[in-house]
Amino acid sequence: MKRLLGVAAALAASVPVFAQQGPVVTARDDAPVAPTAEDAQSAAAAEAMADDGREAGRFYLGGGVGAMRVHRTGHPKPGSDLRGVQPYVVLRLGYDFADSPLSLEGFGMLGRAGRRAQGAGGSRALLGLGVEALWHFDRYARFDPFLAGGFAYYGSTNTPVWQDGKEDHLFAQAGVGAFWHFSEQVSLRGDLRWHVALADDFMHFTTADVGLVWYPGGTGETSADTVAPLAEPGAPIEPGARKYDAASRHAEKLRDVTPVGAGDAMHLELRVGFAKDTAIIRPSELPVMDELTRIVRGALEANPQATVTLHGHADRQRGSDHAYNQRLSEDRAKSVLTYLAQNGVPAARMTAVGHSFDQPRDPVDLEHGTPSNRRVEIVIQGVDAATRDRLRALP
Repeated sequence: MKRLLGVAAALAASVPVFAQQGPVVTARDDAPVAPTAEDAQSAAAAEAMADDGREAGRFYLGGGVGAMRVHRTGHPKPGSDLRGVQPYVVLRLGYDFADSPLSLEGFGMLGRAGRRAQGAGGSRALLGLGVEALWHFDRYARFDPFLAGGFAYYGSTNTPVWQDGKEDHLFAQAGVGAFWHFSEQVSLRGDLRWHVALADDFMHFTTADVGLVWYPGGTGETSADTVAPLAEPGAPIEPGARKYDAASRHAEKLRDVTPVGAGDAMHLELRVGFAKDTAIIRPSELPVMDELTRIVRGALEANPQATVTLHGHADRQRGSDHAYNQRLSEDRAKSVLTYLAQNGVPAARMTAVGHSFDQPRDPVDLEHGTPSNRRVEIVIQGVDAATRDRLRALP
């Protein structure tokens, strides 16, 4: 039992470490718009890196209920034969490493161990403390299966519960499980484990449990549920939009993607090559931004009721953190809004929202990333077909 208490003390000492969150993201609140040459050089140096938001991991708390099945040994000592299926509760504290498919967690278990004692029935409390590593197949998919392995002490207080007559033993354990992520904050979890004692006698048991997991740093689902809809990928584009793109000097970075049947709306797609982890618009992109400003300002001048929604997007690679990229995508939209506002577009008539990496336009490469998915889409509401044609006339 002294070893169990030692493990508990070690876990308690680790709480201050767990309380420290991952690396702090710096200087993104104001969504800077290429203010200095130093910023431009930093962005150019980062451009070769392929993924957005891989620096922020997240902690989680979980609890569940389950049942354990203790398997008999060949020659158990009299009066100490664990048997049957018994209930238990489990608490977990873990950390997801954003840069890999791994998670590390500590856990505590309280259960009941059925036993025979010289022909009389009875039960004893079974305590467990341990640590596990999880390997996720896709941590940010809604269905997230994983493999698990680790070590733990299991025992009882001053009462022999194991078949060899001892109070506690160190066990190795391995198994499988899965999360069902309802949102960035809440998930359902199920686990199945096989535990084997690291001792001369072969003692083993299995456990199965189900419970809930809470991510304190989660942001919930994407925040753009009520904004103007985007054009569907692959939708037929208006002839006037195709003509504009064919003639524009900036078609590689600013395209008119207004779909057929858009009504009084104009859809633009801006790909200014945001570098990894930044919302910076570099000086080399200013001609493109000026062309966007001309179109947006002209649309709002033509119709005092027209409004603009800026949709920011981030890239996804294996291990990308959803909440981090949600903030980053919002900052990219704010960065474009800031530039437009500084160049005569009324800020009160514009809205910036983010979609994390949930709405890729190009096929996602989880290994190497897809930088072209770092973009901002602009939807101008209140622009009729005649106004769109006039705005498409290049200066």
